[in-house]
Amino acid sequence: MFSLKKSQMFALIISSLIVGYTTTMINAKADSGYTVVKRMTGNNANVAYHLANNSKNTYLWNGIHTKAKANLRKYKNYSWRYYGKSLILSHNSKKSLYYYIQGITPNGNEASKIRGIVWHSYLTPGINPNYKQLNNIYYRYFNTDSEYLHYVQKSPSQKLTREVLKLFPNTHLSIQLTKAADGASPWAWASPRVDGYKNILEFPTVQKYFNKRFYKPNISDNTRFKLIKAGLDKSYSQTKRNALTQYQIGIYYYNNPHRLIDDEAPGFTIAIPE
Repeated sequence: MFSLKKSQMFALIISSLIVGYTTTMINAKADSGYTVVKRMTGNNANVAYHLANNSKNTYLWNGIHTKAKANLRKYKNYSWRYYGKSLILSHNSKKSLYYYIQGITPNGNEASKIRGIVWHSYLTPGINPNYKQLNNIYYRYFNTDSEYLHYVQKSPSQKLTREVLKLFPNTHLSIQLTKAADGASPWAWASPRVDGYKNILEFPTVQKYFNKRFYKPNISDNTRFKLIKAGLDKSYSQTKRNALTQYQIGIYYYNNPHRLIDDEAPGFTIAIPE
């Protein structure tokens, strides 16, 4: 008799859970009655956002807000690429702004299939600040020096970057110079030029060691650093490097070559703002 009651109770609990789960999903998906008022396209698609509150249910919808595609709360370490496209939806006489976004995985993969529209106030500007979980993030998504520095300091993928920065202890890390220089430009070594900067130093003899596509992709970051340090010590002593107090450094590195494209050349550039 006890066994039967226990079995019935168990079935009742399971049934309740299923009903509750189904109701939750329907509540998320059956939010119809939205109409598109206006579609807009901006100029800048290289903008990253993260969730303003990653413990709150935040639904990503299809383009006409008839189907919930994902609950972004489940992707706590993702960032979200803004496509430069948005739309205004009307629901119950209230208008709301939505952004088209696509997931950027913690490993820097921008080909995530998670994409759709989300209410703009669920997002806040910038890469996800869980930097210890992030690797090989596209440097153009960073907006401030401190944001980029924190990523470099904490990301497992940025060990080589951290070690190289120690070779220039009095030189300020600049995301603006990083973006302006695109790392080292191998085709411009003979006459380096970076808009907005002067007295440019590019150290061509060591730049190749940054690029896994062009120099021994299977060697370790430790080996790469030893090669970089030896090359710098030979051409530009530590005493000279310590004296670069008026200079800024732009630098980027991917320890996984999946992010590299033909016109990218990881490396570093040192210069003085004009």
